Amino acid sequence: MKTSILRNLAVAAFALTMGATAFAQPAQQPKTFANPLDVIIGNERAYRGGEPIVLIYQDDYYLFVSHRKGYWYGKDMQNWTYVDAPNYPGGVVSVVEMDGQLIGCSMNNKNVYRAVDPKKGEWVKIGELSSDRYGDANMFVDDDGKLYLYFGWSQIMPFQVVELDKKTFKEKTKPTPLFWSDIKNHGFEVRKPEDVIYSIFNGRRDYNPEELPWIEGPYVIKHNNLYYLQYAAIGLEFISYSHGVYVADNPLGPFKYSEHNPLTFKTSGFQVGAGHGSTFHDKKGNLWTICMIPAQYGEGGRGSELAIYPTAVDADGVMYSNTAYGDYPQYYAEYRRVGGTENYTDWKLLSVNKKPIVSSTLDPKYKAANALDEDFKTCWAAATGDPGEYFIVDFGAKASINAIQINWDHIGATPAPGRQNSAPAQAQPEVTYQCYEVFTSLDNQNWTKIISKPRNLEERKHDYTEMAKPVEARYVKVVNVSTYDGAKFCIKDLRVFGTTPKAKVTPVYDFLAVRNPEDRREANLLWNPVPGADGYVVRYGIEKDKLYNSYIVYDKNTLYMHSLNTNPEYYFQVEAFDSGLDTYRENSLETLGSGAEIQLAQRPKQGQFSAYREQSNAVIQMLKDGPGEYVFDNVVPGNWILNHSYGPVLWAGELTEKELISNEANPAPTVEADLTLLGVGDQITGILQMKIIPGKESGKLVVIKK
Repeated sequence: MKTSILRNLAVAAFALTMGATAFAQPAQQPKTFANPLDVIIGNERAYRGGEPIVLIYQDDYYLFVSHRKGYWYGKDMQNWTYVDAPNYPGGVVSVVEMDGQLIGCSMNNKNVYRAVDPKKGEWVKIGELSSDRYGDANMFVDDDGKLYLYFGWSQIMPFQVVELDKKTFKEKTKPTPLFWSDIKNHGFEVRKPEDVIYSIFNGRRDYNPEELPWIEGPYVIKHNNLYYLQYAAIGLEFISYSHGVYVADNPLGPFKYSEHNPLTFKTSGFQVGAGHGSTFHDKKGNLWTICMIPAQYGEGGRGSELAIYPTAVDADGVMYSNTAYGDYPQYYAEYRRVGGTENYTDWKLLSVNKKPIVSSTLDPKYKAANALDEDFKTCWAAATGDPGEYFIVDFGAKASINAIQINWDHIGATPAPGRQNSAPAQAQPEVTYQCYEVFTSLDNQNWTKIISKPRNLEERKHDYTEMAKPVEARYVKVVNVSTYDGAKFCIKDLRVFGTTPKAKVTPVYDFLAVRNPEDRREANLLWNPVPGADGYVVRYGIEKDKLYNSYIVYDKNTLYMHSLNTNPEYYFQVEAFDSGLDTYRENSLETLGSGAEIQLAQRPKQGQFSAYREQSNAVIQMLKDGPGEYVFDNVVPGNWILNHSYGPVLWAGELTEKELISNEANPAPTVEADLTLLGVGDQITGILQMKIIPGKESGKLVVIKK
């Protein structure tokens, strides 16, 4: 048995002296968390979060995930103790309480086990199922003590249910088919190629425009005498991985499809996906749905993680979840209000699309803006993994910070040796993971340290810190102490949550929602942009007062959706949310140049060079908007040509040793020339000039834009 934490809490460690004048403490017992969730087991690597099940047994929460010979328990949903259990079923598991004891089985395995002492990890085999072909087998014990097994894991086979003998675990009845997928009527079940995150086919084939989904992960929960059978649709490799639900008043059915589906569905924002999991009651009686979600880490690395959403059943028996702000801070179970799904804080995302300032950038595809774009498939990477590399976000004005989530990436890493899933953490060599510190400032000069992890023994890929009290700041700086596996210093997204005096939510009344007449599963929405809005939440549903489904939208005022059910009509609502801070838009004229390209190349011999051909050895620079100097170094004696790529010659000639070599400390230019007048339209705006500055071993050609 070993202690672990399954929560997004950054714990304050020893403070380094990076010029900080104070240390603002994180909350020691936070009230909030934010998806995605890390699965941490001691000093091991962060573990995959697959096919999760949560239940309460003897006043403790138990969390089970797939393919692990162990699980967690805890008095609350924050602090967990991990238990190694060598005889526990493992695989894709099902665990239920029956007659006061925990019973477990696994997909494609006939064995059934009982927990002798679950806190010590002691399990014994007590029987065998009738078959080892129960895909995603999931047991359910009704209030009358009867035991049922629900199973289904296929594109073409149905979900089925069978009653089991409680002593032998053999079938008492024949399996009853319950339902199949129905992509013609259930839009969220459709596998769309544009929703693919990573292909499971490894180039063997492409995804078709529409394919039958994988229907998997049956899980039944009873609430107010109704049986809710949830299922996961389409597959983990899609951002639209999600849950639907069928309802019955008998555990054997018939089960009726809920037209309010999907139950959990999240295809936009930083965290996406919401499939194969379970719905459970907490100690207050509130419902939660915990889900497996797709993940990417490093270059091409893929896997699964966890997310959890507040869920409820309304007065008409409709089960629904709230994923509108599904990756924003929400309250832990002990702080959640009883009833409904309004569980998110009013903290806004301060950092989205704000100005980044970085120490370095590895490559343009890892540009700084990637770390503020709410896209888990992109990241910023520094040129190195050295101590002192940093990332700064500038809000543009002062704000109050309540929480920070740093989502790390692992570009350039050398894959580390794998660890045995069942091996105790204490048997593994101790390693440190991403070590860092976080500072805040009002002026980008005087800094206060708010998080310090210079010796981080936990691999937190989504490191969430709630502050003990709000921190006033305009700038947030994340500074590298050390990386691991030889990786660069990388951030997928730096997400800072808080408030400003101008933060607000504004209803959008002027919008157009058009249902596709040829495919009623689809709709397009268009609305007038709200000035200053950071983004929009689009809610929809089949009743005016039950808009249970939603999307979150950044950087645009349109939305295409394919998650509708064919039969019902829909109602829509759009609201804008605004942190009260101005959005930063990169001025590409300043950062990338105005588009005029110049190149310097050495000519082989006179008469053997075409001015219009781009040279393979040419050094290219982009002229920026406004005055500036552009330096070409390492110019040695020979014939040189300065021109546009594939364009006219600006200057050409021979440069001699006399013109390029000098031992003087500040040598004067040896060659100067006017290259061309500059202008806009019919107006002269300046001139382009050049000069040669000699050096000790080589010279410089300097282009001056005046």
